[in-house]
Amino acid sequence: MLAPYLISGVLKLFDWAGTQAEVGALTGLNPGPLLVLVAAGVIGLQLGASAWLLSGRHGAWLAALALAGFTLAATFLAHTWWQLPAGAERAHAFNGFWEHMALVGALVFAGVISYREDIT
Repeated sequence: MLAPYLISGVLKLFDWAGTQAEVGALTGLNPGPLLVLVAAGVIGLQLGASAWLLSGRHGAWLAALALAGFTLAATFLAHTWWQLPAGAERAHAFNGFWEHMALVGALVFAGVISYREDIT
């Protein structure tokens, strides 16, 4: 479940220009300090929250919920199938949207399990 975040974070780390272009395209941010901050935040969240959740340390449920929230927002920005005409591109975006929604559900579930382990 965390492999997509770890792989994406590492790839973004080593393709800084591509990362900024991707974040800019999805958010509408123009090149500048805010775009750099958001792009760095995406990398930090993907790698840091994944590592924290994998560690199983106290509060790992927060990492799971942070990744779930990030994925939910990113999915609505990147997989806008409802704006596309019928056809292969729309079907691809539709499938990507629901695959990401499944990740959100899995992360929420992991967060609940982690929280329960934290309080017991």
